[in-house]
Amino acid sequence: MDAAERAKRWSSGENYNRYITDELNSFRKDAWKQQVGKLLDGEGLRILDIGCGPGFFSCILTEMGHHVTGIDSSEGMLSCARENAKKLNLDPELINMDINSLEFLDDSFDVVISRNVTWTLEHPGEVYAEFKRVLKPGGKLIIYDANWNMHFFDEELYKKVKQREADHFKKYGTEEIISNGDMEYLKTAPLTSTMRPQWDIKTLGSLDMDVDVEEDVGRNVYEEWEKELYAESPLFCICATKGERRELTEDMHTYWQERSKTLGIDSDRIDVIKEKIRPFITDDIKTVLDVGTGTGIMAAACASLGLDVTAMDLCSEMIKKAKETLCSRGLNADYVVTQADELPFEDGSFDMIVNRNLTWALDRPEEALKQWHRVLRPGGILLYMDANQYYFYFNEEENANRELYHDMKGEYHNERSKEKVDYSLCDNTGYKLPLSKLNRPGEWDKKALPEAGFAIIKEDIYYPQNLLQFGIAEGWNTHFMIVSKRI
Repeated sequence: MDAAERAKRWSSGENYNRYITDELNSFRKDAWKQQVGKLLDGEGLRILDIGCGPGFFSCILTEMGHHVTGIDSSEGMLSCARENAKKLNLDPELINMDINSLEFLDDSFDVVISRNVTWTLEHPGEVYAEFKRVLKPGGKLIIYDANWNMHFFDEELYKKVKQREADHFKKYGTEEIISNGDMEYLKTAPLTSTMRPQWDIKTLGSLDMDVDVEEDVGRNVYEEWEKELYAESPLFCICATKGERRELTEDMHTYWQERSKTLGIDSDRIDVIKEKIRPFITDDIKTVLDVGTGTGIMAAACASLGLDVTAMDLCSEMIKKAKETLCSRGLNADYVVTQADELPFEDGSFDMIVNRNLTWALDRPEEALKQWHRVLRPGGILLYMDANQYYFYFNEEENANRELYHDMKGEYHNERSKEKVDYSLCDNTGYKLPLSKLNRPGEWDKKALPEAGFAIIKEDIYYPQNLLQFGIAEGWNTHFMIVSKRI
């Protein structure tokens, strides 16, 4: 089912709006204010209401004095939201936007909130990473949802739901049917058959967020008939807090966000890397994760080999560059903004993981290897290319090679940009990174990979510094490619 077909299910807000209008004119309005209010720290918060529908949260949070932006991909829903806000003399910002790809800057909101939305997501882990991206450090992600459709995948539970429908009709004289489902649609939403909030706790934990859960929120905000009818799918609340970025990660984020402005598309290098990767693409390699994609060179190389690529990076501006790179070649990928050691993917999701010029920049490289091992299937391939970028700080011979290279080239960095680049933040951070002081791959990769559950199957090491004595300046530090298999 394509995106347009999925969107049709939510194109009209009329039916749902009747329920929301009733909520806004009953005790539930104040009950929800109390429920949400206990999780909010401070006044005048910037709040993003995800999948705002007819605007219930957008309205009550605005009424509580917060600055609310509500987004939904359905104009029908937004039309209802605007009308409800108008009736209450409120003016939240209401925008048509795809919740799978948020058009906001990093660290924009104090709170991201949603109700009865996350179960609909086609790629929930990736979207959770987006939620985290737009949150300010210390900000909160608040999710209200339930296992609304689990009875379609559990025969005994289905019988209980049918009985509750019958009991409701007998007691109230009105027919409320929740046992009919659009199975074509539900099968495109993996959380419909996944037990929650256990899944959410694990996924948000993998994103290094602190998670609290409140079970059966409905007892506080439902009318009696709702408590009875929906008793097999109790409403839960997840409140996850985004921590401060680690100092070195923050410095890398700041540097590469700005550095992206000087980077272009390197088509020649894509073709070279494609040929390096090709020998390791067997018939069972279908899905690839490019960690720290940067400008998308590795992602483009893999996509051009016919692989299903997910490109991720710490920096949203780099993701934009990666999209430009792939689009320029008519290639496609999925894109996620997250850290190399914070992966919102299921165990064994990928057949192959690749990265280039990344591992040197990690402040927790062993933790990254653990995450890569987790999301890679058994027998999957980890292939990465890197160099001893800052080893010169700790080794006299390496530093001498760097100075010789500078004398020959007039610069320390192999710079292709025509714009002047300030490397100071990167250089200062590089000095503090754990892998900078090690002579790789011998002093780290060959030890860390087996310890993390990988068997090295290929090493390709290049020593351009050896050419300096002949007046050939192709580089001043060791470059290498390591290929390993997940045990």
